[in-house]
Amino acid sequence: MNTTPAASAACWLDAGLRPTVLVRGPDAQRFIDGFTTAAIGPLEPGSGTEGFFADAKGQVLALAAVLRTDDGVWIDTFPGGSVSLAEHLERYHIRERLEIVDATATRANIVVVGPTAAGMIGALIGMPVPTRPWGHVQSAIGGVPVAVVTVPWAGPGGVLVQAAGADRLPLVMALEAAGCAAAQPATLEQLRIAAGWPAPCDIPAKTLPQELGRGAAAISFSKGCYLGQETVARLDALGHVNRRLVGLAAGQPLAAGEAVRAASVECGVITSAGPTGRAGAWLGLAMLPVKACKAAAAIDVGGVAVRVVELPLSETEPTPPSARGGEVVFTARRFRVVRIAEPDGGRDRDVVEHPGSVVVIPLVDPDHVCLVEVVRVAVGKTLVELPAGTLDRVETLAEAAARELAEETGYRAGRLSCRGEFWMSPGILHERMHLFVAEDLVPGPQALEPGEHIRTRVVPVAEAVAMCLDGRIEDAKTVAGLLLWAARARTQA
Repeated sequence: MNTTPAASAACWLDAGLRPTVLVRGPDAQRFIDGFTTAAIGPLEPGSGTEGFFADAKGQVLALAAVLRTDDGVWIDTFPGGSVSLAEHLERYHIRERLEIVDATATRANIVVVGPTAAGMIGALIGMPVPTRPWGHVQSAIGGVPVAVVTVPWAGPGGVLVQAAGADRLPLVMALEAAGCAAAQPATLEQLRIAAGWPAPCDIPAKTLPQELGRGAAAISFSKGCYLGQETVARLDALGHVNRRLVGLAAGQPLAAGEAVRAASVECGVITSAGPTGRAGAWLGLAMLPVKACKAAAAIDVGGVAVRVVELPLSETEPTPPSARGGEVVFTARRFRVVRIAEPDGGRDRDVVEHPGSVVVIPLVDPDHVCLVEVVRVAVGKTLVELPAGTLDRVETLAEAAARELAEETGYRAGRLSCRGEFWMSPGILHERMHLFVAEDLVPGPQALEPGEHIRTRVVPVAEAVAMCLDGRIEDAKTVAGLLLWAARARTQA
């Protein structure tokens, strides 16, 4: 099985011909700003962004990296699209002072991946590789002129090195002379899927930008008009999509074209898949109805149970018991019980497999935190806790934290930052909690689910910490979350 690059290695692989469009001239930046969901106007040379190019109906033509250069804009996409982006843009080019060049056939594209990739390339070009996604520099490797771009779709530290097509061989020789080994060709596809970056094969006809789950990075709602904006803005006003591109993890091989079923009803197909060293053995992408993904335990591909995982896939994504050969013996609405043998082949254990949770520290101001009083049937009493909730639907961790905060407290967060992770009760429970701090809060109404009994309680931060220490707060996630955050805040002061 091909896996991701070794932890200590930097590897290179040939990315083949990637659709490359160069738009040069005084009006290039303004012109491209009128055709992509991303904000191009603020970009400075050497920076970039991801953005969608859509048709007049707001349907996705391409997801691309848009890179600002000294003389205009460089657009890079994955191959396989049904529409030539250069031809699409040329149709709208009338009197603007620019030229549109399809440079696809004249460029060599080498991707260097692995934890040491950026450091190795930085040493070869004599300058640091940009740390921000889509940052790029012009330099040379072994006498070959190159453009080096930090690309999120190639994993942490991954870079795209682009050179003239005729310079491919001397570029590869220079990389290998520096100790950069050739990677398996399938590595790039594995990294792309783990990053959740959709290639054209993952974008069905009539796909809307928000359905691909990259809105926060690829869509600006404050820029001027662009082609397809009306549809994108209308969908944003609705606040949700009916389908979404998701990652599906399985303990057995997945293949593109296989049907995905939820509760025995076909609801989509695998659009791309490959092996991975994380999340079990295999990971696939599929466009599925959001409603179907809320019952993740009931999703299967060819009779093999799969589960929805958040993308990009974390390097430490825990593999659940059911993906390690465990037998599902009981399924409930939000968890299931799995019987699995101990690693040494000893006795079987019954463990609770849970999709994970978020817990939020809502800072009303720097000195006060909003807690909640929750009636807990399991222990027969009301507990004082931090707002929290289960990852039981298709959304990012930040989206889940924002939703739970709003539902339980009524507050909307201006800023959310992840501050840590921990296991709740690893002796019996496979539940990983993700700790967030919410700041710049705006009050609003609660949106409690039926049967929830929750009251808010704003207390000084110092008092909340004291409550954890003297036993007034008995809830483990609240004790762990508050004390972890407070301890880290002290060390950073």
